[in-house]
This record gives sequence, structure tokens and C-alpha cells, in this order.
Amino acid sequence: MLRTLLSLVGLAVVGYVFFFVPLGQRTLYQHARRIAGTEEAQELGREAAVAAEELKEHLEEQIERHVLDAGPDAPSAAPSSAPAPEEAP
Repeated sequence: MLRTLLSLVGLAVVGYVFFFVPLGQRTLYQHARRIAGTEEAQELGREAAVAAEELKEHLEEQIERHVLDAGPDAPSAAPSSAPAPEEAP
């Protein structure tokens, strides 16, 4: 309980500094907004979105290939609701 309270107080202090304490002429929030508004940052965002989409497609292909290679008789990763076979004495 005390650890959670201290974490919340620390988060509140960081939030206060981020939004209200000026560093130079602007707060950290204002600096971050100005940096994010630059053409370079916009380009980085577009490139990161393209890279994330390519990664998603690659992973989907790998998963599909793995499932197809395993075939329909492969054991499923999901738990089975069928009873376990009895062991022979």
C-alpha cells in the first residue's frame, strides 16, 4: 500500500514537472510538441508505421507457414477437452 502511494506521488511530481515547470522559455511538454511537429519527426513517424506494417505482414506469413507445415494432424497448442487416453497396465 505504501509503495503504491509513493509511486503515485512520484508520478504526480513527474507529471507536474512535465507540464508546468519551464525549462528555458517552455515546459517539457511544449518542447516535445514542437519537436514532434518538425518534418523530420513526421517522416520518422511515417517510416516507423511502414516498418511496423512490414513486420506485421512478415510475422503473419511466418505463422501461416508454420501452421501449414504442421498439417492438420499436428497437435494443437490449445488445451484439449477430450479425455486423456488410459495407460495400459
